[in-house]
Amino acid sequence: MRVLEIGDGIAGSTAAALLASLGAEVTKASHHDTPSRVGPIIKTETGPVAAVDLTLDRSKRILGPSTDASALASDYDIYDIVIVDRGTALTPPEAHDAVVVVVSPFGLDGPRCAESGGELVAQATGGMLATIEGSDGTPVPAPGYVASKAAGAVTALAALHGLDQRNSTKASVLVDVSVQEAVAFTAALPECAHVLYSCPGRAGSGRYLAPSGLFECRDGMVRITAVENHQWKGLLGALNHPAWAAGLDERSARIDHADLINQHVAAWAATQAKEGCAALLQAHGVPSTPVNTPEEILTSPQFAARAAVSAARLGGVPLSVLEAPWLTQLGGPGVGDRASRLSDVRIVELTHVLAGPIVGALLGAMGAPVVRLEDPDRLDIYRRTGPFAHGKPGIERGAYFSVSNHSKQSRLIEPSRATQDVAAALKDADVLIENVGTSRLTRLDVNPVALADSGKLVMRVSGFGSTGPMAGYRVYANNVQAYGGLAGLTLSADGTPAKLGTVIADPLSSVVAATVIAAWALGPGRNTGAIIDLSMAEVVASTVAEFVSAASATEQSVVDNATPPHRGIYRAVDGRWVAVELSGSDDRTHAADHAATQSYLTSVIATMSAREASARLATEGIRAVPVLRAEDLVADPHLAARGFFPEIAHPDPEIGTARLVGLPWRFVGRGPVPLAPPPALGSTNLHQERMTSAR
Repeated sequence: MRVLEIGDGIAGSTAAALLASLGAEVTKASHHDTPSRVGPIIKTETGPVAAVDLTLDRSKRILGPSTDASALASDYDIYDIVIVDRGTALTPPEAHDAVVVVVSPFGLDGPRCAESGGELVAQATGGMLATIEGSDGTPVPAPGYVASKAAGAVTALAALHGLDQRNSTKASVLVDVSVQEAVAFTAALPECAHVLYSCPGRAGSGRYLAPSGLFECRDGMVRITAVENHQWKGLLGALNHPAWAAGLDERSARIDHADLINQHVAAWAATQAKEGCAALLQAHGVPSTPVNTPEEILTSPQFAARAAVSAARLGGVPLSVLEAPWLTQLGGPGVGDRASRLSDVRIVELTHVLAGPIVGALLGAMGAPVVRLEDPDRLDIYRRTGPFAHGKPGIERGAYFSVSNHSKQSRLIEPSRATQDVAAALKDADVLIENVGTSRLTRLDVNPVALADSGKLVMRVSGFGSTGPMAGYRVYANNVQAYGGLAGLTLSADGTPAKLGTVIADPLSSVVAATVIAAWALGPGRNTGAIIDLSMAEVVASTVAEFVSAASATEQSVVDNATPPHRGIYRAVDGRWVAVELSGSDDRTHAADHAATQSYLTSVIATMSAREASARLATEGIRAVPVLRAEDLVADPHLAARGFFPEIAHPDPEIGTARLVGLPWRFVGRGPVPLAPPPALGSTNLHQERMTSAR
């Protein structure tokens, strides 16, 4: 595949880099000087360059700023995919025979389509910023370009969906990607589901019981998340059954005594080394991981075992770089010649929780037939325990299950003949998606190597991958976010780690996994089997890859960022927060002096509501937006105009019409990509029974 990247947006650059890692030939054309960046700057042979650009552009052919745009447009027909990201909305260029993907802050239509964006704007308007807070409740921005990179992964998947459409229709395709929607999908999916289905209690990781959070050790921090009763029992075993834990075996008791639990666990963790602490807890079945710095990622035994970090020379400077967050083991040829269309790729999934199911939901929405295998004795946690719509339990009423399992079918397997039922389902499949782990696959007599050798693709999604010393570690999203460097880099103004509430590790890993599957299905390797072993921790590390590379540079190679964009969070008179993102091109008067900028913005925003202040500052050319929460996203007029939360007929008749979180892209002129409802338990079994009865 040939890909042309136009512009200097981080989202477009990330998308092109992801496609390059899958074998595409990428050419990048910049049409102006590189904008100011946040994060580390590296002194190269040609001058200072932002580390984020060095890491994203390392495998691309770069054309200079003087490249004529009209000349590029006339050559579109030599490219399969053209990605355009100039940080603002624009009239889509004529596609010719290519798939043209336009990335913009708010999409190409809707009330906000003409507004400019930026990293902090994306975090604020996409719901990410509302999930991260300091000890005083102030929203804390994620480091670097986490939101833009998440939007980039979405853009890569959208580009392949466009390629699939071109293969089917034999006509050019224009794809419209909204950064706001991409961030909402990857960083606030559970929170939006909570609102859409009127679930009681706290959303996302806010539902975790004590102990849950970062705990100081002798040599750093550890992330502990003991949610389930069996994990609590494991924790007590690791702590030698302390007397203070008497009477706290039930969830309700741990909720009521969270402060007591966290106090005692903190005192115990303070006596431990973080690697040993995590290993001890893991030995007792407790999800726990060290909180890594970028320097520690470079020396991580797990990353080393998977060759996730390699040496490179970028701009004449020796640096360590992160490789693609998966390992590939090639298999054998398939039977026959597969068509390069997603509708012809039959997918079976053995998945649970979020990261695995969302992969199938994305591909199902893109047209692939997806069947979810379900064991009635081992139902998904979100089928069994919710959170449930309106707080009423029911196997069809799980809110998180609905948003992560739409656009697929469900097939019940009989527990007494599980191996035979699974084998029968896999016989006719082209792809297996699994995140249940090696031991579960072994019990089901599923051999990934044998499947790959027969020409099938096996996508394995797990916290650390299926190889390496941490392959068997039990984790939640926050654990891999800690190990992958995101938690340790997300700091409050006082330098302490912020409370990282987003579970971006799950949806983002799902987007990456779906992109790999789509690339296989549409590319020249579709008739060869393979095992793709994807590590969620490595996906997380890729969101902060520039910090990891900068940590490997010599002290002389890293230079001060003289003109970083101003990113600030300010409290309005109505108690809401306003995010302000400035660079020299926005308002030179205010951007020139950081202290004066803060003073001016504080004085303006503190006297107005968040919306009023944002509107007032916009008249001065200053990018300022209210920080949106999940309930704001669900009620957002712009997202409503774009149909981002589509209605479906829910399988539970009491729920009736419900909404889902839509795909963050669409084909120009066609509206939102339609989604099918989540499947009723055993939907294909019921269909087969009806067909048998009819005969």
